Amino acid sequence: MRKKGYANTSVDDITRELGFTKGVFYYYWKNKREVVQEIHDRALKVMIERLDRVMTEESSPAIRIEVAIRNHVEAVLANGSIIAVLLGNFDFSEETLEGRRAYARRFQELIEEGVATGVARDLDPKVLTYVILGLCNSVARWYRPEGRHSAEEIRDIFASFAADGWRVGERPKRRT
Repeated sequence: MRKKGYANTSVDDITRELGFTKGVFYYYWKNKREVVQEIHDRALKVMIERLDRVMTEESSPAIRIEVAIRNHVEAVLANGSIIAVLLGNFDFSEETLEGRRAYARRFQELIEEGVATGVARDLDPKVLTYVILGLCNSVARWYRPEGRHSAEEIRDIFASFAADGWRVGERPKRRT
């Protein structure tokens, strides 16, 4: 799907890539949308489990946020083709949308804790959560494994940027 995009990828393309017949495909799924939905739901489940583990195993709010960002970027890199499809106008089931909202709420809890303890900027935690997740999700649109940087290097760059921001030193005062 990465090469042709979701709209231009057929069930024939999928079965040919996976090495099985259309009959096998239709035994398990009604259409390609169900395949993408299932892959997304499995990836989301793993992301939620990893986020829950971070929240229980890490004691420092700053470390929790950084590890959560790293985990999110790793998941996006591991599922880049599907994530790129899903960033478009994909018609998700209500169950999937609720899972995504639950994940974002859990992530926001980390940010709220970071703001409360002074390790995250004092900005609206919900907006800050969407900024971080949006930044991390964007890697799916352009990252290619054969590029200049490895997945690990990209993960580290994104985690550093999302955790520390782009400015070096003090921020200049805004003009009014």
